[in-house]
Amino acid sequence: MRFMSMRFTSIPAHVKRMGAALALVACTWLPGAAFAQGILMGSADLDGDNVAETVYNNGSYITVKSTNGSSYNYQTTTGGWGLLNGDFSSVKDLDGTPGAEIPINIGPALKVINHNTRSSYNYQMSGSWAASPNGITDLDGVAGNEIAIVASDSLRIVHHRSRSTASQPMSGTYAIAVYGIRDLDGQPGAEIPIANGSALRIYNYRTRSMSSLPVSSGSWAICNDPGIPNCVSDMNGTPGAELVLILPNYISVYSYVTGSMSNYSINAQYAILSDGVRDFNGTAGHEIAVARNDGHINIIYPRLGNVQLINGSNTFGSWWSLLNYANLDGVAGDEIRVRNNGTARNYRIYPRSGSVVAE
Repeated sequence: MRFMSMRFTSIPAHVKRMGAALALVACTWLPGAAFAQGILMGSADLDGDNVAETVYNNGSYITVKSTNGSSYNYQTTTGGWGLLNGDFSSVKDLDGTPGAEIPINIGPALKVINHNTRSSYNYQMSGSWAASPNGITDLDGVAGNEIAIVASDSLRIVHHRSRSTASQPMSGTYAIAVYGIRDLDGQPGAEIPIANGSALRIYNYRTRSMSSLPVSSGSWAICNDPGIPNCVSDMNGTPGAELVLILPNYISVYSYVTGSMSNYSINAQYAILSDGVRDFNGTAGHEIAVARNDGHINIIYPRLGNVQLINGSNTFGSWWSLLNYANLDGVAGDEIRVRNNGTARNYRIYPRSGSVVAE
């Protein structure tokens, strides 16, 4: 069984509200032979000509080198700096025009390098701040990705297309479900799910609105495990993804479109199976396969509103391992293959009928 691991954006401590000042910073052109090549950071089409430029770290500046040999330097800072999120995957289209931009953390500011215009922009930040992993994405349905920034008292969105920022005040401890930033309402642009104390909150940047729903005063989490890629996905057959919430002895499925929360009792310690949110019955919307600590399996059908029990007695038993998922009967919907670890025998579970067959 695979037990859930949750990844959230950590909230920086002792953070003041971030400033909104914006500054235009010029770049310097250098002939191709006039610079030390530096440390290779990566390559991407930065000017929209469908040819990748190569990007180098040269200490206090970044060098962008074209295939024709020309190169440009962009000043960073004499202090510490780094690519946003720490790697080159953060280099994306941020303004909706051809060519990707380079976002970097230079400490007191977020700098965005626009190589297609040979310029850069600084978004001033005060105190500690961090970009949300997986938070460089389209939030408003218009070309160009936005950047989600977290601080202790606010969620800030950098909208580089308009060279502006928006701030949503936050109180208490909160965490973004970083793999849960998906389209939740069936409209263009992703929404941001947030665990905020005893409340589930959803920030919709397209409408500049925040919804809030009480969940539990005890322990709970939004399922956003990368090992369960469909944990935030369509589960009821209508546009917009649903969220899975993990609570003691039960699972909740939340629909942002309807604002409804459905609870499914497990009455045992449990873990969602690895990659276990998928189509098991051939109808629109994913189901959720859950391994219980008593060895049995539950399958939750959010579209139907019910829970199925697969009893492992006299078959795969209480000590078993997941082998894989496969369409074994030629009818739409996956079956589950498991191995009884005691007998080393393999079994096929057919969720549609609830039957278990030895191989």
